Amino acid sequence: MHAVQTVPLGAIPLMILRPALAVAAALAFSTPAMAQQAEPPTAPQAPQRQPSPEEIAFAQTAQAFDGRMQSMVGEIQAMLADPATNGAQKRAALEGILAPYVVDINAFADAMQTFLTGAQARATDPQEQAAIAQALANGPANVRSIPDQVRAGVDQAIEQAAAQAGAAEAPSGQPAASGQGAVAGTLPVQ
Repeated sequence: MHAVQTVPLGAIPLMILRPALAVAAALAFSTPAMAQQAEPPTAPQAPQRQPSPEEIAFAQTAQAFDGRMQSMVGEIQAMLADPATNGAQKRAALEGILAPYVVDINAFADAMQTFLTGAQARATDPQEQAAIAQALANGPANVRSIPDQVRAGVDQAIEQAAAQAGAAEAPSGQPAASGQGAVAGTLPVQ
C-alpha cells in the first residue's frame, strides 16, 4: 500500500480554472507591444509602442474576471470543506454557486471574442493573424467550459474523499479521523 498525500482544496479549483485563465491572461498580453515586453532584449530596439485603448480595456476586463473567478473558487472551497454535507448536497450547492458566475463567464468569453476579432482585423503580420485565429478558435470556448471543468473537478474531489473515507474505515472498522478528505478541506493525491 502506498502513502496518500493531501493537496489543499484551493489547488484543485485553481488547477481546473488555470488553463482558461491562462488563456485570458495570455491573450490580454499577447499583442505585439505586450509580447515585446516579455522577450529578453538581445539588441537595442526601437521604442516599444504603447498598448492601444482596446488592449488596456481588455487587460482590465481580464483582471476583473480573474477576481470574480477567485471569489467563485473561495465559495467552492468553503462548500467542499463543509463536513455537514454529503456528496449530493455538495453537488447541489455547487450549482447554486455556479449560477451567478455563469453570467460573468459568458460575458468574459464574449469580451474576449470581441477583443480578438478586433485585433485580428487590425493585424497585418501573417504570424500575428495566425496566432489570433488560434486564440479565437480556442480561447472563448475554453472560458465557456469553466463551469463543466469545475463540475468535473468537484465530482472527482467528492469521489476521492468518499474512497478515502471508505479505505480508512475498512482496515480497522473505525471511521476516518476528522480533518481528512475533501469534506474537511484537502484532497487525497495517490
